[in-house]
Amino acid sequence: MHDLIAALRERLAQGHPDARETLRRVLAERRGQFGEHRAWGQLCEEAGEPGLALTEYQLALRDDPDDVEARARLVVLHEERGEIEQARAHASAWVAVRPADREAVEVIVRLLVEDGSLARAHEVLDAAEAAGADRAWTAALRARIAAAAEADQGDADGGEASELPLPTEADAVRFAHLFAGRENVYARQWVGADGQTGYSPVHEPFTAQIARNHLAGSITVGVYPVRLDGTVTFFAFDLDIGKRALTRARGSVAEARRLKDLVDREARRLHRELAALGVPALIEDSGYKGRHLWVLLAEPEDAAVVRSFGSMFMAAVPLESVELSLEFFPKQAAVGGGLGNLIKLPLGIHRRTGRRSRLLRPDGSAEPDPHGALRRHPRLPRPTLRAAVETLKSRMLPREHSDAAGRAGRDEVEEERLAAEPPAIQPPPAWTVADFDVHPEVGRLMRGCAVLTALRDRALDHRCLSHDEQVVLKHALGHSGAGVLAVNYLLDRCANVPASERLQTPLAGNPISCPKIRKRIPHITAAVPCHCAFDFAPDHYPTPRLHLRNPALGEPAEAADARPPSWDPVLRVRTLLALRVRRFEIDREIERVEGELTMWLERETVAEVALEEGMLRLVYEEGAPPALVWQPREASPSDRPAGGVVER
Repeated sequence: MHDLIAALRERLAQGHPDARETLRRVLAERRGQFGEHRAWGQLCEEAGEPGLALTEYQLALRDDPDDVEARARLVVLHEERGEIEQARAHASAWVAVRPADREAVEVIVRLLVEDGSLARAHEVLDAAEAAGADRAWTAALRARIAAAAEADQGDADGGEASELPLPTEADAVRFAHLFAGRENVYARQWVGADGQTGYSPVHEPFTAQIARNHLAGSITVGVYPVRLDGTVTFFAFDLDIGKRALTRARGSVAEARRLKDLVDREARRLHRELAALGVPALIEDSGYKGRHLWVLLAEPEDAAVVRSFGSMFMAAVPLESVELSLEFFPKQAAVGGGLGNLIKLPLGIHRRTGRRSRLLRPDGSAEPDPHGALRRHPRLPRPTLRAAVETLKSRMLPREHSDAAGRAGRDEVEEERLAAEPPAIQPPPAWTVADFDVHPEVGRLMRGCAVLTALRDRALDHRCLSHDEQVVLKHALGHSGAGVLAVNYLLDRCANVPASERLQTPLAGNPISCPKIRKRIPHITAAVPCHCAFDFAPDHYPTPRLHLRNPALGEPAEAADARPPSWDPVLRVRTLLALRVRRFEIDREIERVEGELTMWLERETVAEVALEEGMLRLVYEEGAPPALVWQPREASPSDRPAGGVVER
């Protein structure tokens, strides 16, 4: 067997093309055999096959559970893969066999300190000293543990359970309502005798009593954010110090404080960026190494929409330091076969450290009244969230035409020449809502197919399209340049559709058929006329694009061009006129609704109507008729109600 290992090692060193495949084949053939697995694991590492090496070292432990060399390699490999719990388990087994082994003890102490299991690290050193380890060496390790404890303490850690006032019944009910997740299940944090922590699902409802116990500190609760109907009532950003930076900070109080300041500054910056989008967030000090930013929703929202917002926000507002990491919850856009990822709820006590998380003010100081903060904090209305999604989408869309006059590096003569020239009209033109009616191709398809009209209206009115609705829209319209513009116009207005779903070029192949449309979106086709005969095209399978040749719609449209449409002044004039008509109609509707509200406010002697996002007030000025003024919530007095009317 040693000869075979030596021969394979030589072939690998020579770069023989089939050496790796031979190695895999040999290992598969001898998987059930005993002996030599550690040697084969070493060869796998040399060959750059860490996955195979893991298997071989595990088999070596099957043969001999006390094989500390195999244990040591498993610790290294698991840690390199980021599998810290497995690395810690093997390190614990290693030191159990050799309690005074310097390498084993230093590895397990380092892993325990990184995890914050400082008491367990001292126990390892106690065992090492009992086994005859040098006291000066263990004293140096204890000094590292003490420095880590001081670093974790931070500037004042002040997170004790006694700092949080006991919740009232109303506080507990509100907390359970605000952070409602997956129905009939929540998770409880546990800590083992070895200092390990985790969460176990509890298949019971998350009630106000459970919330009270969490806030009182008797248990620590996490929830699975996505509910059974695919909606969420909150979302959160999880800002953490990266593992490497955290490792460097262990044993250095100055470095730990620098990182603590860094994560605090970054959390406040993200808070400001969210506020600029109209998204109010609560900042939580979730522990030494992190911050949570919680956003509470005014009504349950589709998880796909908030996932879209979270991913675009993190792309548009990248972290300013590589030492930090940012995650978004919920991590799933829909309920799958399992429960999904959980998140620990705010104001709870970490079961291992005994430290309570705290709510922070925007300036970074501790919130003295967290229950009051939850009571006062505004919830994000659906229109504001979807407007924020559109804003982020607009930031992420590629700029198809650069501004020549604004390019850096132009000399003064070139800039003057460009400034003197009239701006060129760049194709393709921007699509507008009126183009669905006036464009020769797309307008004809809309007039002929009630399903496409319904999808257009659904995207414009509800700002949301399901996956199947997107597929139908793309494969019915997206086979021409104008169709691509029309599809992208609608996708850009859907809060749950990421910018990556935009069509880049017209689709090739056959358009979607009517039977497939009915199969994908029966909820749409059943509600509108969807039974076109297409008698004029008996040799073609039915598809909405046949309406381009439908004589009942007038002269057949010209064959669709796969290129983006060129700039047509006549078509632009028609678009302008259609938009002006739409504006006139909307202005008339606004006047009618404003008149109704003004008459009602005056008749009922009501001064204002308050909503969660702000209030509408009736303002009187001398010499002028009464006017309706909208006042956003941020500018409203804090004692105004979240919803309702106020009498004069």
